[in-house]
Amino acid sequence: MTQPQTPEPTVEADIAKGRRSVAPKTIRGRIVAGILLVIPLGVTAWLLSLLYGSALWVGTHLVNLVSRFVIWAFKLDLPPPAFNPTDATWYESLIAVVLTLVMLYLLGWLGTNAVGRRMIDLVEHIVERLPFVDTVYPSVKRMVQALSGSGKDGEQAQRVVLIDFPSDNMKALALMTNTIEDASTGQKYATVFVPTTPNPTSGYMELVPIERVTPTDMTVQMGLSTIISGGAAAPPRIHFLERGSLGKARESQEPAKK
Repeated sequence: MTQPQTPEPTVEADIAKGRRSVAPKTIRGRIVAGILLVIPLGVTAWLLSLLYGSALWVGTHLVNLVSRFVIWAFKLDLPPPAFNPTDATWYESLIAVVLTLVMLYLLGWLGTNAVGRRMIDLVEHIVERLPFVDTVYPSVKRMVQALSGSGKDGEQAQRVVLIDFPSDNMKALALMTNTIEDASTGQKYATVFVPTTPNPTSGYMELVPIERVTPTDMTVQMGLSTIISGGAAAPPRIHFLERGSLGKARESQEPAKK
């Protein structure tokens, strides 16, 4: 009579067992677990509060400006408005925030049609001729475009890549923002921005030979989410393309452009 065989433990069972074993059972462990649960909620609430305060501040000036324009246009015998968000009612604050959202929507609408794009280009042309502003504004604009993945199309679009950083046996996620060429040797380099964790607005700008850049199939939003979370939000599977394939793709397109 054969003995019934016990099923071999699987990887999923080991992981589940490990999760049960690391569950906090002490008072200190449960307090730490509670802190870890509260931190994401607190950071999210802080960011929402910051966005709401910014929208309310902008909307306050819009309400005052629109009110002054209406009084002037219709020649109304009314005192000039002095909207103050500190003592405003809830519906007055709501109107201010809605006005801010409407203004942002109109700006986005202007930026996506031909006439509005020409108007914005004209304003940017004037702004970029102002002292000091001509240095700060274009740099901030390019950085925002690099972080959002907008501003360029096709092969020139920002993409998430891997580079050897800070050493040859280590890899770092980076945003490829542009390509430049050495005029004397013809060597092509990729300009990449290596964001830091958890603040992706700071980091390092590197010039990397394009054949040493490893493309990935990650979107910019996915890459930033991975960086901000310290890798916790990284997708389980990432497709790494062949190193140097970016340079080959660009070389194959150059005769067509000529």
